[in-house]
Amino acid sequence: MARTDAFIVMPDSATTGDLGRRSPAEPFYGRVEEWSGTRLTGWALSVDQPDAPVPLRVSAGPADAPATVVAVPDRESGVLSQLLGRPVRCGFELDLTALFPGLDPSRTPVSVRIAATGHLLENGLSAPTARKVEANIDSVEGPRIVGWAVNTEDEREAVEVDVVVDGVTAARVVANQQRRDLLSRFATCDHGFEVLLSVRSGRTLELRDRRDGAVLFGPLPIALDEANTIPDDRLADRLDELAEVLREIRAEVPRRRHAAARSVADYTAYFNECYAETAARRLRLSTRAAGLPARPLFSVVMPVCDPPLWMLAEAIESVRAQAYGHWELCIADDASRDDAVRLLIRREAARDSRIRAVFGETRGGVSAATNRALSLASGDYVAFLDHDDRLSADALLCMAEALCREPVPVLYSDEDRIAPDGRHVAPAFKPDFDPELLTAINYVCHLLVVERRRLLEVGGLREGTEGVQDHDLVLRLLERVGAAGIRHVPRILYHWRINPASLSGAGDPAAILAGIGRVVGEHLQRTGSRATATADHEAHSRSGGLFSARVRHPLPMPAPAVSIVVPTKDAAGLVGDCVSSLLAKTDYPNYEIVLVDHDSADPRSRPFFDSLARDPRVRVVDFHGPFNWAAINNAAATACRGSALCFLNNDVVAITPSWLSEMMSLLVRPGVGAVGAKLLYPNGTIQHAGVVLGAGDAAGQAAGHAFVGLGAEEPGHLGQAMLPRTVSAVTGACLLTSRNAFEAVGGFDMVHLPVAYADVDYCLKLQQAGLRVLWTPHARLHHFETQTRGTDDTPEKMKRLAGEASHLRTRWGDRLRNDPFYNPHFEPLGPTYRLLRPPPGDADGVGSP
Repeated sequence: MARTDAFIVMPDSATTGDLGRRSPAEPFYGRVEEWSGTRLTGWALSVDQPDAPVPLRVSAGPADAPATVVAVPDRESGVLSQLLGRPVRCGFELDLTALFPGLDPSRTPVSVRIAATGHLLENGLSAPTARKVEANIDSVEGPRIVGWAVNTEDEREAVEVDVVVDGVTAARVVANQQRRDLLSRFATCDHGFEVLLSVRSGRTLELRDRRDGAVLFGPLPIALDEANTIPDDRLADRLDELAEVLREIRAEVPRRRHAAARSVADYTAYFNECYAETAARRLRLSTRAAGLPARPLFSVVMPVCDPPLWMLAEAIESVRAQAYGHWELCIADDASRDDAVRLLIRREAARDSRIRAVFGETRGGVSAATNRALSLASGDYVAFLDHDDRLSADALLCMAEALCREPVPVLYSDEDRIAPDGRHVAPAFKPDFDPELLTAINYVCHLLVVERRRLLEVGGLREGTEGVQDHDLVLRLLERVGAAGIRHVPRILYHWRINPASLSGAGDPAAILAGIGRVVGEHLQRTGSRATATADHEAHSRSGGLFSARVRHPLPMPAPAVSIVVPTKDAAGLVGDCVSSLLAKTDYPNYEIVLVDHDSADPRSRPFFDSLARDPRVRVVDFHGPFNWAAINNAAATACRGSALCFLNNDVVAITPSWLSEMMSLLVRPGVGAVGAKLLYPNGTIQHAGVVLGAGDAAGQAAGHAFVGLGAEEPGHLGQAMLPRTVSAVTGACLLTSRNAFEAVGGFDMVHLPVAYADVDYCLKLQQAGLRVLWTPHARLHHFETQTRGTDDTPEKMKRLAGEASHLRTRWGDRLRNDPFYNPHFEPLGPTYRLLRPPPGDADGVGSP
């Protein structure tokens, strides 16, 4: 489909045909095909002079002072010779030990670049595996040595250790025995060793890393010539030891989960660990494919226009390599200038009867070419693939499994990008389908799979929407099948290639932004909405390249009355700032402030509250009894006059005058039950951008705030911190809801959730009643969190909080464990959207979503 990237700024570049050349400054392509120990093979090609050798600069060592040699490819490249249809001597095979005597490739960074331009070959960078080994000797009982060794940078390594006595290696062991006590320090526990020395004398003992000889522990004074006895362990001592280990494990759950999780910034390592294809994973994919109860036919449609030949070949091969074999590939060439492109397509079609092709005489654009490819399709479902991207080996299998579980008209998956050096980067871990987010940005993207009859019903891609045609298509499909007809498959199934040549064809940013505003506006008109859509230039500028639309929903006339409920106990300074900001910075025309005095003890408080009530927009009501957030707000609601209720903490201060108007414009829409705002700490970082179910900083928490600590102007993952979206819950510190919805679901639970989680529970009750909960970044307020009540840091408060969390988990079960708007690749324990856990499926990352 489109090569429009909704999430990053697209670099300017030009393509002039012939083998997909980039720009005059970059007339080369090259790739390292394989690293095998100290030997590497690949090819490098000048697209202007394919038969001329391209000198390479091979460097090893630190970036500031590497050793460098120049090598010239002199071998025939089977890959390129096949693509060009004649022998081409552009291949190379390099022996790094011959080029750099004494090189240890496991510890030395190596790069391969075009000598003339300095451009890095794809896969042309080898970074050494970071190692930081810690080790210990726990006991020396005569010749029996017990200890452990861990590579703290990669705990998967079984560290090999030399046990050295008086400078001589006495034993060699692998630290791979289970030691549950190590879980108090490390994320895994299989790092122990035990060895019985054959020597019977010695004075010093040390451990050395067998890989580099580094001393890991010691020297430790010993006396092997002295008699040593091993005391008998008493059963009680062993049970006490076991109990202590269990306590340590329980206390260390958050730390261990954090240690096991990968940072999003370390996605390349995460991909290699969880998604890279191995023989064992491939075998399991074949087993899964064989066990499918039904086998829908997928038509993979691919528009082609002057791609680099080897990228096109890889795209086609990624389809042929599918673990699920019930597919057809439909290719439409959009008048490529290079004859070699058409020759390659014809040759591939001749090789495999499942590949069909049609060739255009004149260039019609990506929409027309995709529709021509669609005309060849006969499958039950259509999958869209760009001519220089790749499908994962399990892409169609995962889609087939999802359809076997529950057929739906439209599916989409997660995706990532392939950098020029071959690394997998920039993952897009998406929420389940959210029509609110889709009207702002095309987060659906790839891999998109659509029931063919539905695709034909909407007329395929719409010509004239080039650059945003995929966004336009998903919006029109939404109108046809509804939100329930679009399902998310949370697996990385599609790999975009970062290819400047194809990125350049998407057009300039201003045109793309205008196109997004246009197709979203047309969607709103077709659905009967009175909202308007424009290109969101502000978000594009503030985010550094986000392509989105700004949708504005009108308020009804006259504007409904809103009651802003502000409970407080004393805290006159906070209340004064809160109420003053509301009165000065609220442009909504019809509201009242209901200040709830909860047994204030300071004699100065009530006179101050009454002075605020001199403004006719402010009223003071009383609440008596122990602190119960839910009961206070339920009681206040009965005293409110508005048809909408805005529950607001007394430590919240309005920033933008339009905050309430923005929230009300969303609440009055059909099917919306509650709306939350963007709350910021005084330092300008995010305190609240929606609630993630099951998230928190400690094990046992039931929910946590999204994007805490992110800068106010930062977009967040997929732009979700600066775009309106559907969420599972919003905080009661600023929660707008309708009186009708509030009364219909029984308000807040003041019996089981008197202090915490009543707001989350309320939002879940709304959704159970068929209403949506929305969050908007366009309503901004400051939140001085817990300034009045304090934090839950005493034993009594922690016990009460744990009880409320337990009740919420019992009431909502799986709903609380699986937030549909928080991708399951993200680790919920800790800061949201920052850590990655193993993907849905089995331990190897292979399994149905």
